[in-house]
Amino acid sequence: MRGRSSLETLGQDVRFGFRMLRKNPAFAVAAILTLALGIGANTAIFSVVNAVLLKPLPYPDADRLAILWSGLGDSPRAPASAYELFQIRQRSRLFDQVGGIWVTNGALTGEGEPEQVKAGHVTANFLSLLCRRPALGRLFSPEDESPIPASSAILSYGLWARRFGSDPGIVGKAVHVGNGSLTVVGVLPEGFRLIFPEDSSVPSNVDLFIPVRADFSQPGGPSFLRLIGRLRSGAGFAQAEAEADSIASQLRGMDQGFHEANLQLRVFPLQSDDVRNLRAALMLLFGGVGLVLVIACSNVAHLMLARLASRQRELTVRTAVGAERGRLVAQLVTESVLLGILGGAAGLALGWCFLRTFLARMPESLARLGPIHLDAVVLSFTFVAAVLTGVGFGLAPAVGASRVSLIANLRRAAHASAFQDARSRNVLITVEVCLGFALLAGAGLLTRTFVSVLRVDPGFRPENVVSFPVSSTSYTFLHQLQENLRALPGTQSVSLVSHLPLDDSYPNWYDYYWPDGAPADKQITSMADHRAILPGYFQTIGAPLVAGRDFSDADDDTHQHVAIVDEDLARQLWPGESALGKKLNVSDSPAGPYEFQRDAVVVVGVVRHVQYHSLTLAVRPQVYLPFQLAPRPVAFVLRTSAPVAAIADAVRKEAYKLNRGAAIGRVVPLAEFVERARSQTRFVTLLAGTLAAIALLLACVGIYGVTVQSISQRTREIGIRMAVGAVPSRILRLVMRQGMAPVLCGLGAGLGMSLALTPLLEGLLFGVKPGDPATFAVILAFLSATSALACYLAARRATRLDPLVALRYE
Repeated sequence: MRGRSSLETLGQDVRFGFRMLRKNPAFAVAAILTLALGIGANTAIFSVVNAVLLKPLPYPDADRLAILWSGLGDSPRAPASAYELFQIRQRSRLFDQVGGIWVTNGALTGEGEPEQVKAGHVTANFLSLLCRRPALGRLFSPEDESPIPASSAILSYGLWARRFGSDPGIVGKAVHVGNGSLTVVGVLPEGFRLIFPEDSSVPSNVDLFIPVRADFSQPGGPSFLRLIGRLRSGAGFAQAEAEADSIASQLRGMDQGFHEANLQLRVFPLQSDDVRNLRAALMLLFGGVGLVLVIACSNVAHLMLARLASRQRELTVRTAVGAERGRLVAQLVTESVLLGILGGAAGLALGWCFLRTFLARMPESLARLGPIHLDAVVLSFTFVAAVLTGVGFGLAPAVGASRVSLIANLRRAAHASAFQDARSRNVLITVEVCLGFALLAGAGLLTRTFVSVLRVDPGFRPENVVSFPVSSTSYTFLHQLQENLRALPGTQSVSLVSHLPLDDSYPNWYDYYWPDGAPADKQITSMADHRAILPGYFQTIGAPLVAGRDFSDADDDTHQHVAIVDEDLARQLWPGESALGKKLNVSDSPAGPYEFQRDAVVVVGVVRHVQYHSLTLAVRPQVYLPFQLAPRPVAFVLRTSAPVAAIADAVRKEAYKLNRGAAIGRVVPLAEFVERARSQTRFVTLLAGTLAAIALLLACVGIYGVTVQSISQRTREIGIRMAVGAVPSRILRLVMRQGMAPVLCGLGAGLGMSLALTPLLEGLLFGVKPGDPATFAVILAFLSATSALACYLAARRATRLDPLVALRYE
């Protein structure tokens, strides 16, 4: 043996480990399945963490990309104006490029049926920040960026393949967009997508890119651009933040509008800003699966200790014939690592199943960040986790083996309890129950959050309401289409709105508002969401008017300019008073789309506040304007009893009767937007609930196994007790009392641990506090009952022992 190399010794230990597992198939299956649950859950969650938090964005120099936000009034994350972009480019020394994008909808016309597309209006350098080279043609050049109407376009790979049949000669050809045409200069690579924060209103699947039309050097103008920049090599984000703050200070000093709006400029790494709303949830879930793995290791450690007791004679004899203690420890650690690797292999398969289940329910906020799969990084993580897990649960039996007392064990070789330590078993159970309590407490709080989200009143009734976008901004066309759709069978009400509730796929429209007569320092301070609508919108979506009237067809530019405000804005500006008849200074565009001007309007109605951005946050109050005063790309809403498929066909027929070039988007139930708003909370709750269920299962299996093992070691003692008159109920109480003692300790420790950790969940909770007594009481009662049941099922075995058989035990 001393002459063998380390590699030969390792091979021998591995072969011996396999033989020992074959000799004990029940033990091997139980341990591998337990590890598979823990490692599989870790593999699935790490796949998400790796794809979302760790993997670099698929852009050149992704670690140097930053997103720049303007702070205007009470909106800290606002878009920038073209003039701001111009000034940042002129004054920055740390950014080598800064570009911008604005996304709206458009109509692709020409050959074939008109198609609704998402068009990204970008600065000439925007795409070069995110794409090394196109699949065909070229990217935009500085000459493409000018105040005159755009003449060139770049297609997404998907649009090129879908609409133009992957025509290799597409570059140089004209495509018809709306009433004009653009020359295709390039096609982006397959798989290219935009990855921007959720609140940026920049969707990932933009179909068409067009150079933005603006005079960048002229002050004023609307704030509409989302800015990204690339830092120079060696520059840091903290330095860039300080420079942006300095530039904002300079702009406030040179422009009265910037001064009144208290302009701020903020810089964040693009990747970290993309996941700022997901990071906390994912890291907490990753910590949760770590606790599940600890529980799994505790269970397997107990199995190993129990198995070590049955191998007492073997280890004693090996020691007696000359085996060194280090050699025994190495053998046991090798067996543990081998078991960990087998559990890791099974966990990889189980993790794939978990991941597929999770991906089927993944919210759009995760899906937009890119594909999630088991790649080389995840496989490496699983392997390392399996090896470390094997070492972790193998320490207990290895330490036990190192304490072999040769003389004592040779004297009592008939007793299998030399290695078993009741204190160690109790510690393992206490740890499992403690960690299980913490996981159940977190899952319980998240479940109550989801129930609270389900109960949120969004301010409208989405049932039986469908929506579809339309590219036209012609009032005549839209008004006539509204009349035609009213005549469809099953239709109860029809209207349109510039921005659908809970749909942030297009740029939001919000601007300053103030009551008539407000002093100058109180004017550019607060912002409200502005919405352009036709009469009947509130009736269609089920948002009740609190006071006043709806718009009528006469509310146009030739009559008194009017507005409807929501109850939050009315309460804020005129507390205790009626808002009707009050004058409000807002932004509208009666001269045409995006021709914004300040206007004094009269409030003719007050409506219920509608949750446009989130079910759980009141982001901004709302101002509604007649469509004639603010024409924009819009979406129709219909309250109807007809099926969605039938409505979609009827809508297209009616639109094409009026205008063959009208592009109609997909017909979507309004309830789908509500479900999408709930999806992230539902997803986090599903993951937390799954982890808690696995932890509870492992903890109950561990309690049952420890109790059964304890009974098997005390068979002789129990037989004597029954022989001298102990009744089964007394034996049951004895075993239950001893089995529940570590459980109660674990419950106490788990309660304290949960009270310390659940405040970390505060940012994910809604409608419930981190230390909610009701949730903790339910978890305490539930875990106590399940633990007691596990103990009872094991203890009942003791009451069925035959005293004569028990007395002959061993």
